[in-house]
Amino acid sequence: MSDGRPTVFNGRYELLRHIARGGMADVYLARDELLNREVALKVLFPEFANDPNFVERFRREAQAAANLNHPNIVGIYDWGQERGTYYIVMEHVAGRTMADVVRSSGPVPAQRAAQIASDVAAALSTAHQAGLVHRDVKLGNILISDSGDVKVADFGIATALAGRTDAGLTQHGSVMGTATYFSPEQAQGKSVDGRSDLYSLGVVLYEMLAGEPPFTAETPIAVAYKHVQEKPRTLVERGVPVSSALNAITMKLLAKNPLNRYPTAEDLRSDLRRYLSGTTDIPGRAGTGSRAGAPGAASGPSAGAGRPPASGPSAQPASRLPAAPPARAPVPVRQASAPGDPRGPAMYGPGGYYEAPDARRKDDWRRTGGLLIGLCVLVLILGYLIVAFVDQVGDDGGDGATVPVELVALPSVTGLSVSDAERELLGLNLQVTIVERTNETVPRGEVVQQSPVAGQKVESRSEVTLFVSAGVPDQVPNVIGSDQNSALDTLESLGYTVTVDFVSDVREFGEVVTQLPAPGTELPAGGSVVITISTGPEKVPVPELESATLNTAFEALLSAQFRVTPENTEEASETIEEGLVIRTEPQSGSLVDKGSWVTIVISTGFPTVQVPGVVDLFADSAEQTLRQVRLEVEIVLVPVAIGDASVGRVITQDPAPFEEVLLDTVVVIEVGEASDDPISTTTTTTTSTTVAPIQTTASSADG
Repeated sequence: MSDGRPTVFNGRYELLRHIARGGMADVYLARDELLNREVALKVLFPEFANDPNFVERFRREAQAAANLNHPNIVGIYDWGQERGTYYIVMEHVAGRTMADVVRSSGPVPAQRAAQIASDVAAALSTAHQAGLVHRDVKLGNILISDSGDVKVADFGIATALAGRTDAGLTQHGSVMGTATYFSPEQAQGKSVDGRSDLYSLGVVLYEMLAGEPPFTAETPIAVAYKHVQEKPRTLVERGVPVSSALNAITMKLLAKNPLNRYPTAEDLRSDLRRYLSGTTDIPGRAGTGSRAGAPGAASGPSAGAGRPPASGPSAQPASRLPAAPPARAPVPVRQASAPGDPRGPAMYGPGGYYEAPDARRKDDWRRTGGLLIGLCVLVLILGYLIVAFVDQVGDDGGDGATVPVELVALPSVTGLSVSDAERELLGLNLQVTIVERTNETVPRGEVVQQSPVAGQKVESRSEVTLFVSAGVPDQVPNVIGSDQNSALDTLESLGYTVTVDFVSDVREFGEVVTQLPAPGTELPAGGSVVITISTGPEKVPVPELESATLNTAFEALLSAQFRVTPENTEEASETIEEGLVIRTEPQSGSLVDKGSWVTIVISTGFPTVQVPGVVDLFADSAEQTLRQVRLEVEIVLVPVAIGDASVGRVITQDPAPFEEVLLDTVVVIEVGEASDDPISTTTTTTTSTTVAPIQTTASSADG
């Protein structure tokens, strides 16, 4: 292009390298020159730019996602039209997609998979509350940053709820998304809502835990058919090592009927948070159901959530989560039974799937009455035992004297070290129980709280509980960007076992490119950390681009993972047409670092020269002057009177002085020649040959 900035969009977004290619757009890493930050720039394929439906989907992605502000959603900064196509400027997430993670590392540990699903559910909850359905939730649209953050990307086929769809884009019967992650209603072309996204998230969670999705087939149509017709094998049936609670959560998401899934993404997130926090009683056991106000829906938190163990399958959770909200009061949910079923409505049973209970007992009131009577009897017996015990303690054997009880005033030990506090309390003949708790402000080993409180009088040998700070859990520090030796020193000083891998990268030799686990992950001393060290950029040849168009050269350099300088160099060429590439700097074929900057030199066309003025110069001087600037010379002799000042000098020239002409252009100069019979006529200025004008003039004189 002739504007000199072919790599910059909207005058501010400088393209650095190609990142990915999607279903309808290319994604580039770019630099926002105005705000000096890296961004991701998505450019719609040129062949789609003239398709109103594709353009509308692209525009909708920008407008819809730009209004979603959530830490787990990729931010949209800008969008526009340029170079005959459309683009979107997004937050750049340095990391990998979950599709890459599963493909390279296999199944994800249960605790980490549950946390990722919880973060995705948080993102979907925000979108659903804004009236948007993602419709393409899949591993490839879930990004994991180098710091471990979870981001949901690509609301490109999101559609508005509540009748906000536009004609032709999301009509009933149309199918959008990826077949592997289709909900049954989406595969059938039916209308979708937030529960369709939750089904797709169920496929994602299943694939993270099992290493492969619940349904596979040779064609997308066959996969979609299985989503509609077949029941997936449970994770436990496949031999995946997960708790019954996480298995039940996953299978509830994969219910064929949307009514049997979680009503909202927030309900799903509540169950996942309970699982991650180690809660042993997830609401929704047999006889409990969904949130009030969701008639006919399956139990929000339960559907087979069961009773999870005190901790998940992984020894260390990926990160600490806020305490789960208090469980809602169980609400009975009735599931319609088959017509004519004598067993009545179905209820939740073990495992979270609906099953019909036995015939209801008709003597419930008798059982309730018997239970109340039994409780009354137990209360009477307990009261009798208490009275007898008090009488025995207060009786000295019958002489009426009482045994005095020694009371001790509890001192304050808050703020003391646990050893000093324990020593002081044991000296007062008190029993001590120590409970450690994570605390980010109080140093490890210091007493944070005591029970009973200081000043209270208790009997000797009473138990005092000390709540002691366990400090901050060990977390993996961020060593990305450090040199290898510094990273090893930092990690080994914390007691970690470090494994070093190497990879070619644009970072300098010896710098840390990635680390696993991610920075901030809780990991006790003795754990293993893998760091990847850069061996420096890979050497690659600059491609041959002579006579290529600017767009072709630009794409070729980006594909070879070079960076193109914003300002192209322009110069004239005797062989290359205007607008085509003359050469690159460094030259084509040169071996340079991958990611290096390359300048494109563009032809401004064949070279030109300004014609010098040679009128009144002697002929030989005029000829020399013209040839010095690479112009050809043709001399035409014009007869003039003997003794005329113009004898031997240039009388006229064509082209005129200072005119821009191509190199090697012929300049015709008329030179005065002394003659006894000079002819004064304008016909002597002809420039076709040297001889013709004189012959023409002579024949006129003879006539």
